[in-house]
Amino acid sequence: MRALVREIAEVFMRIVEFLGQALRSVRSDESKLIEAMPAVASHSNTISIKSPVFEDGAPIPKTYTADGASVFPTLKWKGVPRESNSLLLVVEDPDAPKPTPFVHGIFYNMPPQLEELPEIAVDPDGITERLAKVGVHMGTNSVFEPAYMAPTPPPGHGPHHYHFQLIALDKLLEFDKVPSLADIKAAIDGHVLAAGELVGTYER
Repeated sequence: MRALVREIAEVFMRIVEFLGQALRSVRSDESKLIEAMPAVASHSNTISIKSPVFEDGAPIPKTYTADGASVFPTLKWKGVPRESNSLLLVVEDPDAPKPTPFVHGIFYNMPPQLEELPEIAVDPDGITERLAKVGVHMGTNSVFEPAYMAPTPPPGHGPHHYHFQLIALDKLLEFDKVPSLADIKAAIDGHVLAAGELVGTYER
């Protein structure tokens, strides 16, 4: 019985990998990332954002993906303007085989005095009580959940680029419901003070 289950699993994975290879040229577009919005693009690279677990443009370690422990990678930054009232972090994958980038996570109303977002502050179900207590909220990802999804690219689809985009705003964001990325984009237009990004890659 175990051998049969193993064989079925192997066949399923071969099918998934075949589909990934077949869709290799089907990808979204970096021009659809939140950082490409004119209001954000005009302030690009004014915030320096780094991670102790991977360099900009380098592979994300397996531990920080769905193939590992789905741990959120610690992020650290500098360059947030003093007049900022909140920080927004959006994690997107523009290589997803869909019309728009895959949204892995949205963190909004982070206090502007924060200089890092440690991995222990985020879990698979969303943010920890530590972040919630200081007013941080989450928007919905591409599977309509207010949580962070670790990198999970289709097998055989080639390398995916994960954009960790940090944006400083001159206001706190308020919504009647858990916001989608479209809601976030509409709310920040005209309120961006600075922005920066860190890109990591992962391939299956």
